[in-house]
Amino acid sequence: MLKGIAHRGSPELEATLRRMVVVFRFLGWIWMLLLVVVTLSAEDTEPPPLNTTIVYAAVALATIWTFLTWYMSRRHPEPFTGGRWFFGDSIVMLAIGAASVAAGADELFHGGLPLSYVFVGALWGGLPGSLIAASLLAVEQFAVHVIADLGAVRAAGSIIFFIVASIVGWTFDRLRDYDIARQSAEGALAAERSARAAHEARVQMVDRLHDSVLQTFHAIRMGADDPAQSRYLARRQERELRRNIDEWTSEYEKSFRAALLAVRDDVEDTHRVEIEAVIRDDAALSPSLEAGVDAAREALTNAVKHAAAEKITLFSETSNGVADIHIRDNGQGFTHDADRDRVLRRLNQRVDGVGGTVAVDSGDETGTDINIRVGLE
Repeated sequence: MLKGIAHRGSPELEATLRRMVVVFRFLGWIWMLLLVVVTLSAEDTEPPPLNTTIVYAAVALATIWTFLTWYMSRRHPEPFTGGRWFFGDSIVMLAIGAASVAAGADELFHGGLPLSYVFVGALWGGLPGSLIAASLLAVEQFAVHVIADLGAVRAAGSIIFFIVASIVGWTFDRLRDYDIARQSAEGALAAERSARAAHEARVQMVDRLHDSVLQTFHAIRMGADDPAQSRYLARRQERELRRNIDEWTSEYEKSFRAALLAVRDDVEDTHRVEIEAVIRDDAALSPSLEAGVDAAREALTNAVKHAAAEKITLFSETSNGVADIHIRDNGQGFTHDADRDRVLRRLNQRVDGVGGTVAVDSGDETGTDINIRVGLE
């Protein structure tokens, strides 16, 4: 299949150039209709020398092809800019250009419609394409003037095709050149920004490692005679590394998993306890999830302060647009219903505004399981 010989600009620019072709073709079509009306109105001899069948056929062909041009530019832009359309357009425009002589008219009534063929050539092949179109039109129109005996001076007016073709073809090429240069500059700028962002991310990572890991190792070495403190520092550093990894690998700018882990870390640091966390799914942190995280903080704090638990776990998963957060401990459960109701009421207050729910399952020997359920949105 023949393809356009010109380099191409961005899709937006090519769409604009196609619209230019369509606009000029419609202007040429309207021009032709006006000249046909004038030509037919001036014909009053008997029998009429003008072959109206050819005139009407030329008008019908011009109308169909003009609207087909509009349809192809909108629905099939790739074929519209290719060589097959350029070849077909040349046949139609040359046929319309010769219709005046074939109909026996004293004046040419095709107007500026064949001139729009120059725009089609520029769309297909830039300046070379427009000059090819201009050459075909000039040869045909020169022959038409000679055959119709319209005079050599008027035949020389065919040079207008080359003038218009040069302007249109050069303009199309320059617009495409400028657009390609702009795309190249934007690509280089985007690559530079990406490299700079990657460098800044590496610097940030190094700073975090320096400020956390190295300082923690130094603190452990200096306090090696205090096993509890060393264990706590190692645990804190492990948490921080895992949280950083989650943050770096998360697809969300604000992560639900990161927020839950941050709450777990705050409670551990405040009360010097270990809370096992299993966060199976992640999501973008929404107002509903923020409310769930807030309720989870209070539930964890209650478990640490009041349950006297030896083991506390934080578990979360999402499914069907809902996040379930479980805080479980193996400590003493609620001994009075009033205490249970009071905790349940306070937790519900955290999530009521976002349509969340809280359930408490507690027993004296089985510990407590608090289930916080909120929507993801």
